[in-house]
Order: sequence, then structure tokens, then C-alpha cells
Amino acid sequence: MKFGKLRTLRGQIIVNGGVARKNIIVADGLVNYGLQIKSFQVWRETVPDGAGNVSVNAILSLDTISSGTNMNAADNRQFAWFQMAVNGVDGGLIQPYTIIDPDHIINRDLFLTVDNSTDGILNYLIEAQVVELSDDEAIITIIKETSQS
Repeated sequence: MKFGKLRTLRGQIIVNGGVARKNIIVADGLVNYGLQIKSFQVWRETVPDGAGNVSVNAILSLDTISSGTNMNAADNRQFAWFQMAVNGVDGGLIQPYTIIDPDHIINRDLFLTVDNSTDGILNYLIEAQVVELSDDEAIITIIKETSQS
């Protein structure tokens, strides 16, 4: 495994009905090149006025994730999780935090799923390091991606 440059992926996703899904990277057929996620952040485009509650729950995964199965570390498709919440009534805050599985490589698709979150527009910023894989490493990565615990 040979590590290359750092890259960033950033954009927006619209949450409607508490849910949003976006395919951030589409497989290009080059399985010997991948990305290792180094950081993952999500934040609202605007801060809501008033005493409303705000919550953001986001997942990076190698496949689409259906509603109600979020934050499942036993699901090998999921490898990064982000969470934060603000209670507008008393100002209580769950500090934003991210958990990233350090033992993963994306060499096909990358999906962002937002679930059980406040409606609105969210920004995201993902920092990733380019990884060059041997044929054997690429095969192992694909097997790990598709296997289930």
C-alpha cells in the first residue's frame, strides 16, 4: 500500500423528512486506487432561529444505508459516523463528534446518509488520502466491503 496526496470532498445535502442520501463517489473501475478517510465533518448551512431543537446524524458508507439502521458498527458497509445535537430550549449541546474506522479503503462507491436529523441544508467536508493498492490488497478491500459481520 502506497499513500499519496490528501484530497477534500465537500458539498451540500438537503435533509427532508429527517433523511437524505447522496452518492459522493461513483466507482470508476480503478480498483487499485482508493481513498482512506482522515476526517469527516457536517454542519448546517444556517442556524435556525428560536427555541428549536437541531440534530445531525450522518454516516459514510460503501453502499446505501436504509433508514432506521444508522450508527451500526456491526455493518461492514459503514465506516464513519458523525453526530451532534442542540436543545434550543435550554441550550444543551451534544458536542459534534466523529468516529472513523481507521482500517478501511474506499475503492468503489462512497455514500453519505443522514438519518433522524433536522430538516434543512447541511454542508459536509471530507478529507481523504489517496492510496495505491496492489492487486491482492484491492481484492481484500472489496471482500471486506461486501462481507457482513
